[in-house]
Amino acid sequence: MTQPAGSRRDYRNTLWWRLYDWSAETADRKFGWDKLPKPLGLHVLIGLRNILRQRNLYDTTDLPSKVTPKVPDPTPETLTTRTPDGAYNDLGSPAMGMAGTRFGRNVPLSWGHQETPDRILDPNPREVSRELLTRHEFIPATSLNLLAAAWIQFMVKDWFSHGPGDPQHFFELPLAKDDPWPQRPLRVLKTLPDPTRSAGDDGPQTFLNAETPWWDASQLYGGGAASGDQLQRRSGTDGKLLIGADNRLVFPDDPASSPAHTPGWWLGLNMLSTLFIREHNAIADALKAAYPRWGDEELYQRARLVTAALIAKIHTAEWTPAILAHPTTVTGLRANWWGIAGDRIHRLFGRISGSEVISGIPGSEQDHYGVPYSLTEEFTIVYRMHPLIPDSYTFRSAADDRFHCRAHLPGDCRASCPGGDGADRPR
Repeated sequence: MTQPAGSRRDYRNTLWWRLYDWSAETADRKFGWDKLPKPLGLHVLIGLRNILRQRNLYDTTDLPSKVTPKVPDPTPETLTTRTPDGAYNDLGSPAMGMAGTRFGRNVPLSWGHQETPDRILDPNPREVSRELLTRHEFIPATSLNLLAAAWIQFMVKDWFSHGPGDPQHFFELPLAKDDPWPQRPLRVLKTLPDPTRSAGDDGPQTFLNAETPWWDASQLYGGGAASGDQLQRRSGTDGKLLIGADNRLVFPDDPASSPAHTPGWWLGLNMLSTLFIREHNAIADALKAAYPRWGDEELYQRARLVTAALIAKIHTAEWTPAILAHPTTVTGLRANWWGIAGDRIHRLFGRISGSEVISGIPGSEQDHYGVPYSLTEEFTIVYRMHPLIPDSYTFRSAADDRFHCRAHLPGDCRASCPGGDGADRPR
């Protein structure tokens, strides 16, 4: 793989590190890091991460553009708070990570050209899906529950979106006679092209991220595509987010602007949005008690920083180790957050070293490895967890575990078993 322009060519590029990385890659190819004892597996993963940082980041911002991001003027607040559009998270490159900037790539840009229209649907994606992804029998994930699926969708709504799509532009996929899909032909929305590219530019494809790719909890606070979502309205008092008197989400009167009517909204997103709005408000209460002179804006901004950090910690040190429940990855992921010194040392003494290996990535030296920060097209392609979604749902009482109903979709529940006495009661 060729070296990306502007990458960290000097990153761990001494003779010793080159030998280390070569031995790690060789061991991984011959044995697999997951087959090695944990100490050896961790050493191999360090070498593989070195290689990925050196060779796996490709910058799309230098490709021709007829429009440059409109960065707002800096204010004193940009030094200490999040901005709704993601600007100024890096003061040296204020447009980096803004909503509406390009996805990066993990492959050389010369590989990023779209196939010709007569070949883009060959093979038929629906046939590939049925051959490779059809679930013929249920295989339970005994270490997980449905919260795992709700969580990752909650994260994705913070990180990336290609935009709503244009219902007038779609692919039509022909279906086999035995295909149970009800719509014929199957219509798939096309991804919106990058409007910043010049007409006639035949370079590699690029696409815009409608969200802020930072870990800034924009699914709660707004920003990017969610900036007009009324779910994220602030209460205007004591730094809190708006929530109903019954501690439930407040939806706008207009159904068209309600998140409950947007694609992908379901009980799982409703639950996590409620939980973290209440968490934000609890943090704001604690901050107000500790700093009674702070006003609404200061409390809000500080509580947002704490909440976003909490979400990032849960994902890094709890959710991902549960998904990748291999002893080596569990240790490695926890070391990403606390370092090999561990969380106990961190809680007692804080960071004891500037090294990310010893004391973790948060608080270590900033390094973008020569490429502006973004999420990548490859990441959006593979970061999909559809098998975590079960084929049916069982609803029970939180008070006494009494069965209410079972449904293929939560919206089917009332119709299939009104009153909780449906015919599909489990035996």
